[in-house]
Amino acid sequence: MNLVTKIDLQHNPAAAGNEIRLLHNQRVPMRDGVRLSADIYTPRAPDAFPTIVTRTPYESTRDVFIELGVWWAERGYAFVVEDCRGRFESEGTFHAYFPDIEDGNDTLAWIAEQPWCDGKIGTWGRSYGALTQWLTAPLRSPHLACMAPHVICDDFFSDCHYVGGAFQLLLSLGAATIWETNLATVVGNQASKLFQNQKFWDHLPLIELDERAIGRQIPYWREWLAHPTYDAYWQRCNTMHRHNQIEVPVFQQCGWYDPYTGSGFRNFNAMVQHGATSKARTQQRILVGPWSHEVPESTRLGDIDFGGDSLLDMREQERRWFDWQLKGTTGGIADEPPIRIFVTGANRWRFEQEWPLARTRYEAFYLHSGGRANSLAGDGSLTPDPPENEPPDQFTYDPAEPVPTLGGNLSVRLMTTHAEQPLEGGPVDQRAIERRGDVLVYTSTVLQQDLEVTGPIEVVLYAESSARDTDFTARLTDVDHHQRSLVISEGILRARYRNSLTAIELLEPNVVDVFRISLYPASHVFLAGHRLRLDVSSSNFPRFSRNLNTGEDVATGTRMQPAKQTVLHTNQFPSHIVLPIIEP
Repeated sequence: MNLVTKIDLQHNPAAAGNEIRLLHNQRVPMRDGVRLSADIYTPRAPDAFPTIVTRTPYESTRDVFIELGVWWAERGYAFVVEDCRGRFESEGTFHAYFPDIEDGNDTLAWIAEQPWCDGKIGTWGRSYGALTQWLTAPLRSPHLACMAPHVICDDFFSDCHYVGGAFQLLLSLGAATIWETNLATVVGNQASKLFQNQKFWDHLPLIELDERAIGRQIPYWREWLAHPTYDAYWQRCNTMHRHNQIEVPVFQQCGWYDPYTGSGFRNFNAMVQHGATSKARTQQRILVGPWSHEVPESTRLGDIDFGGDSLLDMREQERRWFDWQLKGTTGGIADEPPIRIFVTGANRWRFEQEWPLARTRYEAFYLHSGGRANSLAGDGSLTPDPPENEPPDQFTYDPAEPVPTLGGNLSVRLMTTHAEQPLEGGPVDQRAIERRGDVLVYTSTVLQQDLEVTGPIEVVLYAESSARDTDFTARLTDVDHHQRSLVISEGILRARYRNSLTAIELLEPNVVDVFRISLYPASHVFLAGHRLRLDVSSSNFPRFSRNLNTGEDVATGTRMQPAKQTVLHTNQFPSHIVLPIIEP
């Protein structure tokens, strides 16, 4: 089916009254002479229109972009979708992140000169299509009026590739493979078992996985592994600390089960506080629903159905935004509070003014046991009362037998759709892994009344390890009436980064240290009759690479050894989770 036929199938003139014109494979010149390919959809009229642009490594002629182009053109916009450098019909060589900084700016300049553009340009995109916007925005293009970057981070080191210092293996290699091939799962949503099997992920050293995946080296994959601390490499592509150079309002859509929601709130706060113009500081908007990384199209995620109210028409939300910013018609959005969140458990939407909420009360829930918190059959408990002198809990973490990834804050569902064991994100029942002896389980008593937790979450773990380096993981779950243990939020910390992400500091074996594990933010009501649960372990694989417990380099390490882990909960070492409580 050719592009014109696809457009004819998508076009519905009755929807908005505009006939559609397509300008296919327009050559957009970059400052170094490389020409990128763009498709432009406009109403069929000799006028200039407000323009929305998206830049993608995922092929501009995919059905999803055709549908978007037609939809926006029917509503009086020009819509530009451009293949990133080195992808599909664009010239040059693809490299993650860096070329998009200037390429995006050059694209805006070219669009502004076209007769079909009225000079008001907004950017839109999800995931990579969102990061291209943040990368370009600090260059202060005079043509950029607003942005809509969804489900992405401002810190590619600690939000994307090294979360808590732990290398995010599945996402990093999955993305690199997608960007280097035209047969990858996201590009065509086709079955791809090229690298999605257990034997593949078990391979060491990690540096060789690119060649095992596609038969050749991927330069930026090896660069990510060559920069295991936050350094100038990551500073170059991070928006973090550059918000004071961004002059335009931003609308972000995030999901509670996407790994970038914390970054979304960080972007929101930084723009409100440091945006380069009054408009940038006062017209920020962020929308967070019960979703993961993908476009929200279902009320169900993981093992929970959040109800019909949970599903918003995101395209209509975006139309309201662009109508306000590019056409000057507010439709009420200008008078709404800047934050809209979906409170899971209660399953309702709510507007807020700030993040974290000013009315938050932070409360610690402490770990307790008689020294046998291992697995569901153990004696671990979670209470607001500080511990006395209790025996520690111990388990052996063996990187040859890691705890498997199961639900949580994932962005890889489409990558693994056709894998041997597809990975479903979100509130998935954790009992299968809570039966393991290397998972410590701490459960509260039954709640007598609803308990709302909305905001950032942190676990403070006092622990020791027999290894020079190891990982600690934490997962907050909601135990419902059916005894399902549904993950609400999770986090990980690689011990060598416990004090800093800019320098490695190995452990002193068998010496107590403090490990502060940042969990993803949440907004959830634990209903009366439910229980809170905290799971503690040392792996989440293959989402994160296994810590080999030897202190070797993440890229080249091959030698594994088990580690004896000890978690303390005493007067002196009161391990706990800090919850942001919102009173009814």
